[in-house]
Amino acid sequence: MKTKKIFYTIISIVLLSILAIQIGCKKDDPEPVKKKYVWAVGDTDSTDYAQIYFSADGGENWTRQGEGQAAIKGIGIVDVWAVDENTVWAVAHQNVILKTTDGGTNWSRVTAPSQRSNVELLSISLIGKDDIWISGTVIYHSTDGGQNWAIIQSSILTNKFLQGIHAINSNVIYVAGAPTGTSDGFIAKTTDGGQTWKEIVPADNFNKNEWIGVTSSDLNNIVVYGGTSHYVYSNDGGQTWTNDSTRISGGNSNGGPDLNDLVMMDDQSWWGAFDNDNIGLTNNAGSSPWANQGNPTPGPGNIFLVGIDSYDNKFCVIVGESAGPTPYGKIIQTSNGGQLWKLGLATPSRMQKVSFIK
Repeated sequence: MKTKKIFYTIISIVLLSILAIQIGCKKDDPEPVKKKYVWAVGDTDSTDYAQIYFSADGGENWTRQGEGQAAIKGIGIVDVWAVDENTVWAVAHQNVILKTTDGGTNWSRVTAPSQRSNVELLSISLIGKDDIWISGTVIYHSTDGGQNWAIIQSSILTNKFLQGIHAINSNVIYVAGAPTGTSDGFIAKTTDGGQTWKEIVPADNFNKNEWIGVTSSDLNNIVVYGGTSHYVYSNDGGQTWTNDSTRISGGNSNGGPDLNDLVMMDDQSWWGAFDNDNIGLTNNAGSSPWANQGNPTPGPGNIFLVGIDSYDNKFCVIVGESAGPTPYGKIIQTSNGGQLWKLGLATPSRMQKVSFIK
């Protein structure tokens, strides 16, 4: 009898050990699929409220948010960054910073470090939820989700109009724009979280082109883009840069149409939003002429496409503004990599930027 008990005890221990090993080797549950939530922002319309539109299906259908709320009255929104399905940040004219924590049902203003209304805010970039960078005629930085802010000071940033800012991590941040009052370009980089900055001067006088923005797919692959379809690209973390042009048609005597915004799906595949209703796509980091998927695009014409973001290499949303004096705009989207673009919404005033959940 004792022998049987010992035998069954040993068998039980062995079975439990096997079960424990199986549990230990079980693969982690898969990451939840990121929702195709996307926000698009723009100028005020006849109601005097800024345009904020939200789509829960990758840009197929849109609803307006915030209309009637004091936080967005009388100010045009120029950039937006969706952190998750609840938290979205935006920057607007008159030194206004906006935030929602309930997916856009309610919007509030966040107190800016400078109280001068003539400060222009043009671009916003976040690392996670709390590390926030904003550029324009100044640079603001917060490390605690906007509770406290610092104004970044550097002699090389003085008198610069910084249309684009992009934080790759908490230390490495790029800015791009122009010296105030010129049509030249300016690029700078910090590798110590904004304590010191170094100007980047591309070869062959490529800073003769005013830069509009900067983005990256990772720490090594960075693109600075701007006027007349020009851009500079680095694949070694900014140590060296390659000058190029998209060779998209539809510009003027000085070159191609302005490259107003760019999204990198990876280090090789990029989508660009251009003046004159042009959409550019490259799948080889721009080493050959870009494919033009637009000109025209669906919806109202005479449009500058000024904002773009993608969920992946299939879903992409672009926003545009009227090129003439009459204000209007549109939102277009694709769900098949740009083989077909659809009109998501014709808007009553100019649109500016768009953001999927990051």
